[in-house]
Amino acid sequence: MRGGGLRAANRQRIKDDVLGVLRDAIVTGVFAPGERLREAELADELEVSRGPIRDALASLEHEGLVRIEPHRGATVPMLDRRDVEEVYSLRQSLETLAARWAVEHADERDLARMEAVLAEIPAALDRGDPREVTDLDLQFHDAFYRAAHHERLYASWRSLRSQVSLFLFSRNTIAPTSREIVVDEHARILELLRQRSVDELRIAVESHLLGAYERLRERYT
Repeated sequence: MRGGGLRAANRQRIKDDVLGVLRDAIVTGVFAPGERLREAELADELEVSRGPIRDALASLEHEGLVRIEPHRGATVPMLDRRDVEEVYSLRQSLETLAARWAVEHADERDLARMEAVLAEIPAALDRGDPREVTDLDLQFHDAFYRAAHHERLYASWRSLRSQVSLFLFSRNTIAPTSREIVVDEHARILELLRQRSVDELRIAVESHLLGAYERLRERYT
């Protein structure tokens, strides 16, 4: 038992809340890479039965944040440089496709959502909270994928999102991201989407992701 490292789950929506609590704990390093996640201990600490814990661990395995092995149970995986390469090569394919579809299908509500998230980032940077900056970064990309109006594409992004969150939070904790990256590059993406400039938008998205990949590759060397 870790003595209060996790908050109790909200009993009104236990299944989703347990999943959110455990996902957040893995992303922020409450559980270290290689650590075993024991159902009974987690159930006691979150004050729930083992059923929601088991369901949450299965969902986290699907998201790539947990590895479940026979007779061993669940552990937090030890991610390495190869994992970064796989996640970001897949993300590049997904996000360049999102760019092409968003140019054709984004409406004013989509653009307004992206702009609203972007407006919150400077204050989060000033507060120096890596988790808040990471969350807003991902919310901007959530809105970008939503703007494509391609449900299967969005579902593919959601399956990858937790691992991207883990990598981003790790990077932002060790070396805080710059305003140029998290504000200016996102603003440029939004501007090109408004202009419906598909080729320039694709190039901007690829450049943005390549920079993120290079910074993470250094982190995981």
